[in-house]
Amino acid sequence: MKKRVYLIDIDGTVCDDIKNEDSYLYKDAKPYEGSREEINKLYDEGNKIVFFTAREYKDKGTTLSWLWKHGFKFHDLITDKPRCMDDEEYVWIDNKPVRGITYKGEWGPIVETKNQEVETLLNFNIEK
Repeated sequence: MKKRVYLIDIDGTVCDDIKNEDSYLYKDAKPYEGSREEINKLYDEGNKIVFFTAREYKDKGTTLSWLWKHGFKFHDLITDKPRCMDDEEYVWIDNKPVRGITYKGEWGPIVETKNQEVETLLNFNIEK
């Protein structure tokens, strides 16, 4: 399988959704169940893991400490991602293929599935 570079948000995706205005809470954020295990599995499979967050650069040290404390494996941390408001969405334009997974509240293995609109999609395989 082709190796991938995963850009992964932090707040509201791998842990409690904490706003920049409440950055003093970052150190106490609770990781979402399964997030560390699934991300570390991707890392161990040889994929590149980059956390890409709207947290500000001033909070980079706190964020790195939090990721290490909770055992996340990763290659890099990029801060100062533009903040996306509730009525907006992120669109990534690149010269390489780009795929996205919208976090829906539960972590599970990331799987590739067939879709009629596009060739394949990546999504979480949540078994109930």
